[in-house]
Amino acid sequence: MLARAITMVTALVLGLTGCIVNVNSAGRDNFDYHKQTQLTLEAQSLDTLVADTGAGSLKIVGDVSVEQITLDADIYGYDGAEPELTLTRSGNKAKLVANFDSFHRMSFSNGQSPYIDLMVKVPADMMLDIHDGSGSIVIRGVQADMQIEDGSGAIEIDGGNKLTIDDGSGSISLTNVAGDIQVKDGSGSLTIASVKGDVEIDDGSGAIEVRGIKGKVTIDDGSGGISVVDTQGLHIIDAGSGSLSFDKIQGQVSID
Repeated sequence: MLARAITMVTALVLGLTGCIVNVNSAGRDNFDYHKQTQLTLEAQSLDTLVADTGAGSLKIVGDVSVEQITLDADIYGYDGAEPELTLTRSGNKAKLVANFDSFHRMSFSNGQSPYIDLMVKVPADMMLDIHDGSGSIVIRGVQADMQIEDGSGAIEIDGGNKLTIDDGSGSISLTNVAGDIQVKDGSGSLTIASVKGDVEIDDGSGAIEVRGIKGKVTIDDGSGGISVVDTQGLHIIDAGSGSLSFDKIQGQVSID
């Protein structure tokens, strides 16, 4: 009964806007603490979420029925190293900051840096401008333009309009995109499927798979195999090293 009561109290507290709960003293992987935080911001008159995030996973879900931005954070850190975690309004933009940047030079006994896992729910038509340090990014249900600058970690996007991505390392998967895609990728596999616009890829290394593109595909690749199927045109600026295969290209094919 006591465990059930504690669970009910924790759930109630987490429902309050802007509250912080100390879940346990040690947290995951021998951190000094694990805190859970929820922040909310009314989305009326806001058209863009600008996110500056450090280490940790980031998941964003677009929902046509919501009228506010909701942020749920799991914070893993050390005593004396508190995070910067804010969700504020600036003109027509919502600004999210979540990082431990002030403590990136500190030395930790177990060699693990503190991090914040984020779950964000936004209106489906809200544009995204994301600057992320490390950790996976998952975005689903957003129907607007997205601009993403990422250091490392996998990126998975299902939906969106125009996508502009500058990624350091980690796999990328983009599907069901309504507009054009521009990707600059350092390393890691790249999969793009079901796109209604054009696709431009500037890739360092890693396999590339592109299929089901209603527009033209342009690829400049360093190394790794390339497979392109079912597009309205294909321009290979540089195939680099690795295999090249293409099929069902409806328009012109050119290879420099």
